[in-house]
Amino acid sequence: MNHSPYIIIAIMILLPIFFIILLQFKKKRNIKKVNSLSIYEKNELLDSFAKPFGFLYEPSEDIFATRLDAPQKLFGYTSFYDLSAPYFNMIFDYETIYFDYNSRTWLIEIWKGQYGISTGCELGIYCADTIIPPNEHKSELFHAVDANDMLDISLQLIRFDNQGNSYNEIASQTKKHWWLTIFKPGIYTKPENLTLNIAIQFKNRAMLRSFYESFIQTLPHISCKINGLTLYFTFKESKRHYTIFRNFVRRIALASCRLFCFLYNFITRPFKSCGNKILYLYYYLPFIIKWLFKTKSPK
Repeated sequence: MNHSPYIIIAIMILLPIFFIILLQFKKKRNIKKVNSLSIYEKNELLDSFAKPFGFLYEPSEDIFATRLDAPQKLFGYTSFYDLSAPYFNMIFDYETIYFDYNSRTWLIEIWKGQYGISTGCELGIYCADTIIPPNEHKSELFHAVDANDMLDISLQLIRFDNQGNSYNEIASQTKKHWWLTIFKPGIYTKPENLTLNIAIQFKNRAMLRSFYESFIQTLPHISCKINGLTLYFTFKESKRHYTIFRNFVRRIALASCRLFCFLYNFITRPFKSCGNKILYLYYYLPFIIKWLFKTKSPK
């Protein structure tokens, strides 16, 4: 009697059971690994993951933010980055304010939206070497400002539900920076459901006046207020209009982000904090860590 079919069937039944047991054992072992680490060890390990990609872990807010020495500084800014972002699963609302100051054209850009599996926001400060005509702004490659031209920035990112009612603060950051950011992995949010409160302290009255005049022309739908050298405003909605094709690409990218965010939270469900989730993911599926931080880089 030929027993081969029965052996094959038995293997087909036992193999998945074996892998389930193996994964359960690995899961318990990795949970134990994460729980055995001290807070200092966790922060050090998370920083070591993020540093090569220009990020650092902020334990007080349980988020990732950009470093002053982030390698993205070398690439500056051009409008092509924003146009290509949806093809890399980064869907955000954004606004750019160009202004002339001290014989140079500057730009300050703000972003808020979904970056892969992370909800986040950014504010970047860039400038050119000379005055750039307005018709060349979008084609110009601006470079990130150096240490002498960085500004004091405050960002507060707030998330609303689909009805615009209940909300919670995702995080806030206040630093002197050239590219201040907040990224919170494991949260999915449509860009229109995010509100970003912003404060920028300028170097002097002339710089503040130049930015303010450009701001009210570029973003007439956004009100602002000034206190001393600091300008305050809230970025809720963008007035940008997209083509049918670009809207389609954005919807597909958002759907992809939502799926990956669900999978991330499903795999890391033994933990609640962002830091613990990523450490658990590192022990469970280490190859994903590199993908995670590459996804979070919008440049």
